[in-house]
Amino acid sequence: MFRWAVLTSLSGQGMKIGEIELLHGRSYPGDESQNSFREQSVWHNKRSLDLHVAELLKLDPDILLGSQRQSSDFASKVSAQVSFLRKKGHIIDWNAGSRFGIWRMTDADGQSGIDAGTLEGVTATVTVPPAAVPPTTSAGLPSNFLSILTHGVKDNTYKFALARALIEFCREQRRGERNLKVPYTYLAEKFLRYYWFQACILRIRQNFKPNMPPRIITIINEIFDDGAPGSFDRLDPARVQKAKQKILKNVFGHARSKTSLVVPRFQKIRVGRESMEVQSFYEYDDDRQLLVLKPDAFDFLRDNHAMLTKVVILEWTKLLERINPSLPKLAAKLETNASAVKRRSLAEYRKLFLPYDNHCFYCRSILEPGFIDVDHVIPWSYIYDDNAWNLVLACNECNCKKSDSLPYDEFWNALISRNYRHYGEIKKLKESLDLLSRGRGWEPEVENYYTQCLEYGFGKIRLP
Repeated sequence: MFRWAVLTSLSGQGMKIGEIELLHGRSYPGDESQNSFREQSVWHNKRSLDLHVAELLKLDPDILLGSQRQSSDFASKVSAQVSFLRKKGHIIDWNAGSRFGIWRMTDADGQSGIDAGTLEGVTATVTVPPAAVPPTTSAGLPSNFLSILTHGVKDNTYKFALARALIEFCREQRRGERNLKVPYTYLAEKFLRYYWFQACILRIRQNFKPNMPPRIITIINEIFDDGAPGSFDRLDPARVQKAKQKILKNVFGHARSKTSLVVPRFQKIRVGRESMEVQSFYEYDDDRQLLVLKPDAFDFLRDNHAMLTKVVILEWTKLLERINPSLPKLAAKLETNASAVKRRSLAEYRKLFLPYDNHCFYCRSILEPGFIDVDHVIPWSYIYDDNAWNLVLACNECNCKKSDSLPYDEFWNALISRNYRHYGEIKKLKESLDLLSRGRGWEPEVENYYTQCLEYGFGKIRLP
């Protein structure tokens, strides 16, 4: 089955060498004897081959083709089949002396294509019809936009961030204006806002390799390594500028130096088993550090900005749910504006809990009127909700010291005991625990929240 999938992929329509050069941002000089094949769509490179094989075998390409693709067992099995076919004389390398990892199938006469029946274990001739070219007119913009978000290969979440930034750029234009030039500096600032909030406040992972995060997350963690003030607009302007410059250089750099990590790749649309760049939304110029929106694309993004933003958030959330399977409230977190995080007042919980206990949950000092805080035992930035079972009364000093951390286990046990003790006395507490229980008991659910919060990097702090 695996050999069949590799053979089927290689025997189908491939790419021209020029398309592969564009895909990788480099030149592939060939042997003089191969020039007649340069303009023929018969060539296959390793990454696209891996993708085709994964699709034929109904495997998940987002996982198999991540940042560690070349060292994975899956990629090794594909390479083994390529080696087998090469030894049998069924594959010719592009410039074999340099071994670029680009191949085409050949028959005995040296022509592209092969009768699959000549290979061991395969009995049928493989024929693949040419793929249809995606539409580039304004009528094709909705389908192309959805194809980019739902079917494109993604190592991380950059494509969603770029889509959201372009929508916001168009929406921010005044009525009657139509500025089509989007500077990379604008995109760098938007990316910083999105990912700062998700990385520093919400601790959301953006790819399947927790120890190898996307470059933008590394930059943000390096520059804002001493905590976050809770709002993007309260950050040190000098640090913000430094982060934007690093993002501009390392995420929106230049395709030639492989530092332009999203702009050239965003418009790649799946055509059959190939990934083809169709510039239906913009043209870009890495030298001038800007992209220019197509007029029809500008109108499409601006006129449908509310609906398209919902689509982007939905697809971004679906990928993040696979990357962060135990992180709650992902959709709500992604919809939040990093500059305007709105927290509702918790004053009602002071009145709710104070008749039952007028001591600080952490230091047990008597709470004084005017200095009583309501604290989330499991940090709000993880749980993203104001659940009564997770709220306690604390003095201002302990609440400030705890901040966005978890208390040690003795307070965890105290929370469990408090919830049991007042379950039948405080209606709102009972309702929150019953909702959490879902018929299975609430204590295991609460413990799961605590454990998963630790796993996502929220540290413990000793109190008082």
